[in-house]
Amino acid sequence: MEDELLQIFPTPITITKYKGSLVDELKYINTLEYIKQKDNGNFQSKDTYLLKHKQLKNIKDFINKCINKFTKNIYQSDQKLVVTQCWLNKNPKGSSHHEHCHPNSIVSGVFYFKQNPKLPPIQFSKTSQYSMKLHSKKFNSVNSDTFLLPCTDGELVLFPSNVNHNVPINKGDEERISMSFNTFSIDILGAENDLTELNIPKLIDENT
Repeated sequence: MEDELLQIFPTPITITKYKGSLVDELKYINTLEYIKQKDNGNFQSKDTYLLKHKQLKNIKDFINKCINKFTKNIYQSDQKLVVTQCWLNKNPKGSSHHEHCHPNSIVSGVFYFKQNPKLPPIQFSKTSQYSMKLHSKKFNSVNSDTFLLPCTDGELVLFPSNVNHNVPINKGDEERISMSFNTFSIDILGAENDLTELNIPKLIDENT
């Protein structure tokens, strides 16, 4: 009898390809105002609520559809998640992004407007570390502490917001352009009987 491997509490990460053209969207986002980040050389859009722009409606619809599929198929939930903040990142040669996660969010994502597969990909890191670690001859999803996820133009990556991730230094000559975003539920979270309820509409109503 063979042993059965149960990988409990897995980390769900999805990649979905946008099938439309990005020509017009790229032209538009290059007209926006960006602020250079002092710590890593990145340029971040001044506007952090980009999906309200009508020029990005097709991308907004695509992202919302993928988020809805993520919550229904993976979390088996009918609760609706909406994009909260959403911002653009331009990563020229020599820039990087430190390891971080996204607080006050349930599912986060990155949409790649311009991403050469040869450039360093997003890297996810294990949040819990072993107290002792064995030497591994071959790495897999169980014994690895990090996971590199190569992406290309038009791909959307969704992941739980508490997962640590970073982007290694861009040593190439091409610029990477991506859009990051967070989400939150507009429905009631938890349950009143379990003393876990978070009912924001009710709180607003009671305090206005």
